[in-house]
Amino acid sequence: MRLPVSAIALLSVTLAGAPSLAAEMTDSVFQVTFRYAGEDEVLNDTVVPLLPGNACYNWYVRLAEGTAPKTATEILSLPVPLEDWGTLLTDPDDGIDISADGKVATRTFAPELDEEGWFSHSWCVAPGDPVGRHSIAIAVDGAQLVTYDFQVVLPEDYYWPSIAQPQPRERSVDHSW
Repeated sequence: MRLPVSAIALLSVTLAGAPSLAAEMTDSVFQVTFRYAGEDEVLNDTVVPLLPGNACYNWYVRLAEGTAPKTATEILSLPVPLEDWGTLLTDPDDGIDISADGKVATRTFAPELDEEGWFSHSWCVAPGDPVGRHSIAIAVDGAQLVTYDFQVVLPEDYYWPSIAQPQPRERSVDHSW
């Protein structure tokens, strides 16, 4: 059946004005966290120090108001195969699949949005993790939202935050002569 040109134009206008059922991302953040010089550091950065048991990388995605997505997919890609994925390789109930080549972890889950529409996940650096370029791609209901590209570096190659030095005190301030 062929539609007349005017029917096709009307259908196009109607579809263009219809609300989208796909989730729309309104904001996203990638952060690096670690403990340094006795302080918890939370940095919006794309360089992660290789500090097993200390450094983590965290992503946060905010969705526009609307229909909550049914599924989300997170794909973590490493520069080289990971020799030991631990229980992620063997636990069928964790929702994480490891690729045959050991370079990609795919996590499928039902996103739980907070009251402002945010959902997130974190990975922490573990012994044996590789240095180099990594990425995390996030999709909801099959639609790609964002990809975070970041670098994991050796501690000696990391640019550490400067430590605030105490201000000199006058000798008489606390009456300690």
